[in-house]
Amino acid sequence: MGIIEEKLKLLPDSPGSYQMRDSNGEIIYVGKAKNLKNRVRSYFHGVHNAKTTKLVSEIRDFTYIITASEREALVLEINLIKQYNPKYNIQLTDDKTYPYIAITNELHPRIIVTRNKRRKGVARYFGPYPNVYAARQTVDLLNRLYPFRKCNHIPDKTCLYYHMHQCLAPCINKDIDYKNYKNEVASFLNGNANDVINMLKEKMQDASDNLQFELAGEYRDQIKSVEYTISKQKIAINDLTSRDYIAIYEEDDEISLNIIVTRLGNIISNHQSIFTKYDAKEEIVASYLQQFYDSTTKPKEVAITGAVIDGLDEITEALVIEPQLGRKKELLDMALYNAKFNLENRRNIYKNQVLKRNETIDRLGKILGINTPEVIEAFDNSNLFGEYPVSGMVVYKHGRPSPNDFRKYHIKTVTGANDYESMKEVVYRRYYRLLMEDQKMPDLIIMDGGEIQVHAAQDVIKSLGLDIPILGIQKDDHHKATILFFREDFIKIDKNDPVFILISDISQRVHDYAISFFRSQKAKGFFSSYLDGVKGLGEKRKEALIKKFVTIDAIKNAKLCDIIDTGIPESIAIELMEHLKKQ
Repeated sequence: MGIIEEKLKLLPDSPGSYQMRDSNGEIIYVGKAKNLKNRVRSYFHGVHNAKTTKLVSEIRDFTYIITASEREALVLEINLIKQYNPKYNIQLTDDKTYPYIAITNELHPRIIVTRNKRRKGVARYFGPYPNVYAARQTVDLLNRLYPFRKCNHIPDKTCLYYHMHQCLAPCINKDIDYKNYKNEVASFLNGNANDVINMLKEKMQDASDNLQFELAGEYRDQIKSVEYTISKQKIAINDLTSRDYIAIYEEDDEISLNIIVTRLGNIISNHQSIFTKYDAKEEIVASYLQQFYDSTTKPKEVAITGAVIDGLDEITEALVIEPQLGRKKELLDMALYNAKFNLENRRNIYKNQVLKRNETIDRLGKILGINTPEVIEAFDNSNLFGEYPVSGMVVYKHGRPSPNDFRKYHIKTVTGANDYESMKEVVYRRYYRLLMEDQKMPDLIIMDGGEIQVHAAQDVIKSLGLDIPILGIQKDDHHKATILFFREDFIKIDKNDPVFILISDISQRVHDYAISFFRSQKAKGFFSSYLDGVKGLGEKRKEALIKKFVTIDAIKNAKLCDIIDTGIPESIAIELMEHLKKQ
């Protein structure tokens, strides 16, 4: 609950949608709130019924999207539930709240309004539509514009719709192709209303040119109906254009990016990312957006603020705008507010985590009776019955891993499985080098093992004239830390103590690091053994083969020219292929 408690303190007093996540990061519940701080905090404080208690027991993290109003939070909640289908949103996944517009998958299809997204015989859904009246108006309009079947049951003779040119009369015409009509309706419902309007304007002009003024008047009325229907789609924004709102907020060496995705006027998702600025802001954002739009449906328009991204129209294949007024500007401001809040929130969490880590290493120092160990270095060995012996070292600074300082070691002077001597060799090489380079020594050394490893390290440290405290971690059969060994004493710490959690994390990390190195060396050794006996094939050439082909079978099946491409002379490559054929 540590990270959750920190995030709870930083929740805003704003409306929005929140998403509860499990240990795998999957969304298991989506909710809305008039006040995010009060609503989300209520899950983790107080007494709940059995269902809510079960939900809370699975929550390991939460995320949220700030909206401008409670209504927007409601629409966003509905759409996120439709998208992620969280297992605890049982009441909301039955689609009884808002309807969809659908094209049926019948031989002679219909355009209908339905509240059941799992309805049989439906090919495509569009929505949901919080404004039910607007959804029905849209279907009425489409039925006037396109000749889909209007009758629930096909009659024996033509009806009024056929004579009004609003139906192709499947009652008498069995072979009808609706494909183009379906595509045009789908395009309209996906936000391309301008295409329909332009089509009607052309027909109106043609009718007028041919002096068919009554028909031209009908087209004029249809144009007005389209425009009126669009104006009534009061969902999150007053048009049906598929549009993404991209906000970029920069502060110091960090960039926060927030993308609000709208389709059919709905806010359907929100994407948040924070980057460390190693390059120009525009380059970093352009690279991220390229990856984002390679894996998602591209919008018709993109509204952006915070930077000018060269080639954004090519990346998104969309019209790029920067609205200055109206509802689009409000949504873009909302995206910018989320971007700024996300960055400030993360920084506050980081500051609180730093404070807690400092408290933890202070406490570790007090338990061991030493100064606060701001720099900790930990070692672990790995081998297979003495073969491929290696060692790994991880470094923690201020209670946090520092991967750039991690080191890998090949055991060079020890033969066979001798953990004591292997540890002595690695510890000597590490701290002799620090002495020679006049570098700062760590405040604490941790051996991922018990007394034997500690004594090995102590012998070396003493021989180098150093005085660095050395802590041992004794393990159970599952390689889990159980007890500490320090200055010939065994120390027990409660498993819920932050100090024990830190020690366990260090132990697991150095073990995984050493094992990973061992496995890579074992794979290379196994690979190289098949290549022994080829004259002129030294270690560097073997490494080149390993890098390119990965497996022996890949080399056996390779062409001669592919082997030569690795830098191996033709004569040696031919000998290698003959050598492998014999094996």
